[in-house]
Parts: sequence; C-alpha cells; structure tokens
Amino acid sequence: MLLSLFLSFNWAALETRIADERLSNILWFIGIVIATFILKKPLATLVAKVCFKITNKYGGKHYVQKFLALTKRPLEWLIQTLFFYIAFSQLSILLSKYLMHQHEGYNLLQNLQVGDIVNLVFKFLLILFTTFTASRVLDFIFFVQIEKAHEENEIGRQQLMPLLKELFKIILWTLGLFWVLGSVFQVNIPALITGLGIGGVAIALAAKESVENFFAAFTILTDHPFQMDDFIRLGTMEGKVERIGFRSTRVRHADGSLYIIPNKKLIGENLENLSNRNNRKVKLSVTLRYGFSKEHFEELTEQIKKSILHIQPVIEPVDILIEAFGEQTFQLSISYHLPHPLSEGYTLEKVKKGINTTIYSMIYKFTLNTVDESNLDLPFVDEEKADDTTEEKTDSLI
Repeated sequence: MLLSLFLSFNWAALETRIADERLSNILWFIGIVIATFILKKPLATLVAKVCFKITNKYGGKHYVQKFLALTKRPLEWLIQTLFFYIAFSQLSILLSKYLMHQHEGYNLLQNLQVGDIVNLVFKFLLILFTTFTASRVLDFIFFVQIEKAHEENEIGRQQLMPLLKELFKIILWTLGLFWVLGSVFQVNIPALITGLGIGGVAIALAAKESVENFFAAFTILTDHPFQMDDFIRLGTMEGKVERIGFRSTRVRHADGSLYIIPNKKLIGENLENLSNRNNRKVKLSVTLRYGFSKEHFEELTEQIKKSILHIQPVIEPVDILIEAFGEQTFQLSISYHLPHPLSEGYTLEKVKKGINTTIYSMIYKFTLNTVDESNLDLPFVDEEKADDTTEEKTDSLI
C-alpha cells in the first residue's frame, strides 16, 4: 500500500514555487528544523557519553553525571546550529538573492547575497558554541583535579587549580575571539597581533599594579608562605585566609570583617603565618601593691613558675619579670608557652582560665601570709583580651 501511495504521488507538485523557492526545498527545511528539535537532546547526550568514554581513564565513571551536566547544554546548542545551517542551505533560491550592492565610483566591488550573511552568522555561532563547549570541558577537567586534591589533602593543588582554570579559560576565549575576528570579520590577525604588541607596552604600564599582583599570586602559590584556611598576620591586621585570587587575597578577621589585600603587599611586607608556629606565647600582666620583701617576692615568683609548669599542657620557658613601677603599685609580667595545636581535650580559653585562677589564688594566699592585713584591699581579676594573638592582660590589684 505504501508503495502504491509512493508511486501515485504527484512529484511534479514539489516543483511548485513559493516566493521563488521550490516547495521541495521548503519541505526539506521544515523537516530538518523539526528533526533538530526532536533529536538535539538525545544526540547531545550520546555525544557527551562518547566523549566521556574517551576520557574515562582520566575522570572515572563516578564523574559521568558531572560531565553530562557541564557539556550537555552547549552540545545541544552546537548540534542545533549545525542542523539549522543544513536546513537553511536547502533554501538555495533565497540564499542566492542579492541583499545589497556596494560600489566605489563606477566599479562594482562586491555583490552581497543573503547566503553570505547566513554563512557569517552560522560561522559565528559555530565558533561561539565550540568555544563554549571546550570551556565546559576545561571546567570538568579542573573539577576532577580539585576533587582529587581534596581527597589527597593536597592544599597546594587546591589553591593552584582554580587559578590555572581561570588562566586557561582566558586563553581559550582569547583564541576564540581571534578566530571570530579572522573568520567572520576577515581581520588580518598577524597585523592585529603586531599592533597589540606595540600597544601592549602602554597597556602594561597602565596595568602595572594588576600585573604585579598577578605574578605575586603565582609567587604565593609556588613559594607557599601561607595556604587556604591559614591564620596570618600582616602588621596590625590578622585573620583566616579564605581565598587567593589573581589580584588579591581575602582574609576574614575574627570579628567577621573581610580584608581584601593586594597580593604584592603580602609578599612585599613582613608576614606572619600563625598557623605554622609550633608553640604560642601567652602573656598576662598582674598589678600588685608594694609591701613584699625581696625574699618574699622571689619566693612568690618561684611558686608561680612551678605551679604554671605543673599545669598541662604548659611547656617551658615560663618567665616572670617586673615590667613597670608606679607610685603605689608595680606591674608583674608573666608569660608561658603552649604547644600549637593543643592536644585533644584542651582549648586555649580553658587553659588560660585554669592558669589565671591558679595565679590569683596563689597571690591572694601569699599576700595574706606576708602583708599586713590592715593594709590589704580585696583582690580582683580584670581580664582584657588584646586580640587573638594569645596575649592577655590580667590586673590583680592587692
């Protein structure tokens, strides 16, 4: 039945003209457009899976969904553009029509046809979506690398990979731009590059700060003065490193403030990496009234030193010095050291609280036994944290 229907079809009707275009060409155009909308998603999925199988050894099967999520949409656009180009190429009569004439004097320079415009538009779209697809493949490659760096706990790679990804994507899109300029707009690329090279000197001078920060970022990533999540101090500013970028590094202060510091400043000034220290120094100040003899004072300081050393997890040295003399009081400086990081079960606040309580109790009892009680004021402790550098000021006035 189908054969008889095929033989009885009036094929001459396909030669009917509609706006000078043959009906057969219009039907081919419509058919390809409809097929494109039906097949673009399954075709994009198929192409993505084939590409992933080629790179399966690189990423592993458990990354297939991520690869599909990144590449499926740009592949759909690329396939749709290709099929639309094939569909438009069926309209040969329309494409051969002249759109405009360009003249110089009396000499005809160029006849611009509809097909020329269509070719340029589709060439631009093909380059755009090809570059976009390649960009998504780069995203996947660096995603896998960053995931592996996290699994292997390689902090250096965790920091370096995002910067390299952005650098490669800039290079990729720059190449795509030159491709468009050369293929679509017929720009002389060698001459353009030469011109950019001459003008690059002026651009480099104008962007001197940005260039210095850019190279400083790579110095930070290769020399490793600090890493992500480290606590650093630069002058009076300190905090936790949240992100290392091309131009600047973001540091979060303990009070929640976010500092954005140019990279060249981080490598050009004295920087302290507080996370890399193996111990920390804790200092407190105690204010005492006069009334101690030299023997009593030495006995008190020796008792304080022994008591602090017996408290876990304090390590040597423990130093006790007189810092300043006032009219009625003098200031005693007590400093001790703690390992960094602290052992499990210990916190900095817990250790400082125990030591401060011990020192207060010792001074109170010692004063009761050595100083005339009629001249004794009730002692008190006033703690004032200077900052998160583990220095602490404790005033105990007796």
